Amino acid sequence: MEEKATRSWSDIPLELAGLVIRRLPAHVDRVRFAAVCPQWRLAAREVRLPPPLPLLTLPEGTVYSLPGSKPFRFPGCEGYTDACGNWLFFAREDGCFLRDPFTNVTLTLPALTRVRVRHVRDEPVDEGGLAWMEMDGEEPELCKVMFCSPQLIAALVWLREGTRVGVCQPDSNWSLLIKVIRLNVN
Repeated sequence: MEEKATRSWSDIPLELAGLVIRRLPAHVDRVRFAAVCPQWRLAAREVRLPPPLPLLTLPEGTVYSLPGSKPFRFPGCEGYTDACGNWLFFAREDGCFLRDPFTNVTLTLPALTRVRVRHVRDEPVDEGGLAWMEMDGEEPELCKVMFCSPQLIAALVWLREGTRVGVCQPDSNWSLLIKVIRLNVN
C-alpha cells in the first residue's frame, strides 16, 4: 500500500500565497503572515500590496490594528510625541530621534542648538547663502516631524518669532527656511 505524502501549508505556490496576503488589509496580519515560513515571507516581499489599514498607536505604547483587534504593545514605543508613517518621533532630554517599531531602526536627529539659516541680519554668509546661528537662550521646538527618507527629515520648528520649516539629515545639522511662503488656497 502506497503512503500519501503529507504536504505543508508552506508548500503552497507563491502565486496562491500572494492572493492570500493581498486579502489581508491590516499591517499586523501581513507581518504575521510573513512570519509563518520563508516561503510566505518571500510571497509577502514579492507581491505588490495595496496600502494597509492604519494602526492606532497610543503614547503609552498600546497599538490597535484596524479593523478591530485585540490591542498589543510594541516594546520601546512608550512616550512618542508624534508619528509619520511607520516612524514614531521621540523628544527626550538627551535628544530627539525617530524609531520604526516594525524594524526597530532608530534615526538620531541633530540638536536644535545650532542651525543653518538663510538671510540672517549681519551674520557672515557662506557661498550657498547660508549662515550659522546659535540658539542662545532660545528653546526651539519641533512641532511636526515628517519622515521624507532615511537621508532627509523635515519638521515645523517653533521659534519665538514664528514657525519655520526645517530640514536635516540624521547625525547632521538643521537648516531653517527664514522666508515665509504664503500659498493661495481657493
